Amino acid sequence: MKTIVLERFCYHPEGTLGVLKLDGETFYSIERPWLDNKPNVSCVPEGTYQVGWRKSPKFGETWHIKNVPNRSYILIHAANYPTDVHGCIGLGTMLMKSCIAVGRSKNAVGKFEALTKGTRWQLEIRNAPLAAL
Repeated sequence: MKTIVLERFCYHPEGTLGVLKLDGETFYSIERPWLDNKPNVSCVPEGTYQVGWRKSPKFGETWHIKNVPNRSYILIHAANYPTDVHGCIGLGTMLMKSCIAVGRSKNAVGKFEALTKGTRWQLEIRNAPLAAL
């Protein structure tokens, strides 16, 4: 099983940003701010999680992060702003300059799914303040 690492470099009151590098591609993540792991309003706690496919009524077949303590139905999907996710993780291919957000999200999710489809993997989320440098 492969481990994919999401390195968070910004915990801001408006949202959480991270970077994920996979097979020569760089993806940026957007999540809600850290609010003590409260469902629908907090980013996912740091840790290592199993990931599998799940059919979402809104996003179709997408990655599902499993076994997050006291949380359920955490997806990886297209999102640009922290308000676009409700406890999930959004991906983009660039950071926005003027706010806590990512850009080109649908493109990022398509690339990410192409790189991971058919692969068994787990997600490790960790604090890495210098990861975006």
